[in-house]
Amino acid sequence: MPRLSGDSPYAFTVLPSVKAVPAARDRVVNRAQRLGLALDEELSNDLRLLTGEVVANSVTHTQAACVVSVQWTGERLRVEVTDVDPTLVRPSKAEAMDENGRGLFLVDALATEWGSQPCTAGKKTWFELAIPASVEETAAVTASRSDAAAEHPAPITSAPTRIEHQAA
Repeated sequence: MPRLSGDSPYAFTVLPSVKAVPAARDRVVNRAQRLGLALDEELSNDLRLLTGEVVANSVTHTQAACVVSVQWTGERLRVEVTDVDPTLVRPSKAEAMDENGRGLFLVDALATEWGSQPCTAGKKTWFELAIPASVEETAAVTASRSDAAAEHPAPITSAPTRIEHQAA
């Protein structure tokens, strides 16, 4: 069973380089494990992917350090990335031949909830994952995801999303 949220939040700074992203992903997953959360392989991979996308977008677009915060809310794991750019992120369509621009599409598809909001430093881009409290609940969530994906396949013609910074 997860520990109380009194152990949260946990925060660290990520250097302004995409080379720092893998270590940030690992720190977030390690924090979730230290909180006692029941992460199966799929949830761990989703958490790594989501963290990597949001952190990489931050350091790539701002070319500045960002702060990553991890907090257990009692039902969800919340990861926030704070950076100096006040420009909020929003989805836009990536063209078929674009090499970039699909990260936010992945965040939207995998996160329980996500968003971007202004803050005094610039902006916070965050996502939440519903994490079961036990291994049995994890198996039930994984099974329900598989069932939902089978029932609602994504249309082949749907265009991926990318982050586009806008002036506030």
